[in-house]
Amino acid sequence: MPAGKTIVHATVDPMDLNKDVPAQYGLIGDAALTIGALRLSMTPLGPCHGTGTRRRPETDRRAARGMARRMDAEAHTRGHAINPYRVIRELNRLVDKSKTTITHDAGSPRDQTTPFWEATAPLSYIGWGKTTQLGYGLGLAMGAKLARPDHLCINVWGDAAIGFTGMDFETAVRERIPILSILFNNFSMAIEIPIMPVSQEKYGATDISGNYADMAKAFGGYGERVTDPKRHRGGAETRHRGDRTRTGGTARVHHGEGDRRLE
Repeated sequence: MPAGKTIVHATVDPMDLNKDVPAQYGLIGDAALTIGALRLSMTPLGPCHGTGTRRRPETDRRAARGMARRMDAEAHTRGHAINPYRVIRELNRLVDKSKTTITHDAGSPRDQTTPFWEATAPLSYIGWGKTTQLGYGLGLAMGAKLARPDHLCINVWGDAAIGFTGMDFETAVRERIPILSILFNNFSMAIEIPIMPVSQEKYGATDISGNYADMAKAFGGYGERVTDPKRHRGGAETRHRGDRTRTGGTARVHHGEGDRRLE
């Protein structure tokens, strides 16, 4: 959060106030009712003429292009490691955006997806986080497929997320809900490493992993483990072009041996 900003925190539970970020104003109540009341209170004040309202779309596009260039350079700096940024960038260029719905998981997969994924149609990107348990993206992808059977529905997640809800991959197979599930498997709950040094040293708390491609096969789906960055585009392209996720096959492309710092 940028320094010097005034924080207004709306929450249904007063215990959440100031838990992560100090708030100057706390609004306790149902979100829809609270925001509605805030809107009514601000209406007599008239429109805001602050600098934020004077920004133009081209300014935002230039900022986005600059960030994309920086991230593009980052995607190529890890040698032979499977870099999550590179995976998302290739996926962004590969699929038909008009027929794709994608969601990430909370934590690192969210931070790695948002810089490179360009949503081009309403409701084609499901963004979330800090609201549920890890692994929620799997259910979102399944629900999206039920709502839009003609779409390629993708969830992007990591080692920690699959530990919460991975068994429901079998649900997708059993109920014939074809999705594409992309797992960043770097043997770690990477985003927590800087804030869990003691528990990691004592108990290895952030060290988690498995061969989830084999798990997908055991459940009756398709599983592929990719360890060479030269092959990850081909793996996703094979699953997409082969229409397995449009005709009933549930696929997991499993990206292994990635950089721990990037999860």
